[in-house]
Amino acid sequence: MAIIDILVTCPDRPLAMRIAEALVGERLAACASIGGLVTSLYRWRGAVEEAEEVSLLLKTRAERFSEAAARIRSLHPYETPCIIATPIVAADPDYEAWVETETR
Repeated sequence: MAIIDILVTCPDRPLAMRIAEALVGERLAACASIGGLVTSLYRWRGAVEEAEEVSLLLKTRAERFSEAAARIRSLHPYETPCIIATPIVAADPDYEAWVETETR
C-alpha cells in the first residue's frame, strides 16, 4: 500500500476544517492536519497575486487520491485549488496499517 499526503491551501481556517471533517468523515483521509497562516505568492491570469491562506495536509492511500481530490474541489471556492499529492517514502508499519484501515 502506498500512503500519500495531500496538500490543500484554503482561504481560511473554517474552510480547512470543513474539508478536513468531510474527508475524514467520509474515510477519504485517515487524518488531517490544519496549519497556520501562510503567505502565498502566485501568478494568476497574468498578474502576480499575494494571499494569506491556511495549509491543510491530509493523509490517505494513493488509490484514494482521485476521489479525495474530487471531494475537495466540490467544497473549495477557488476556481483552481491547490490539491497536490506527495508520496510517503517510508512510514512506521503500525501507522501505515492505521491509514489503510481508516480509509477503507
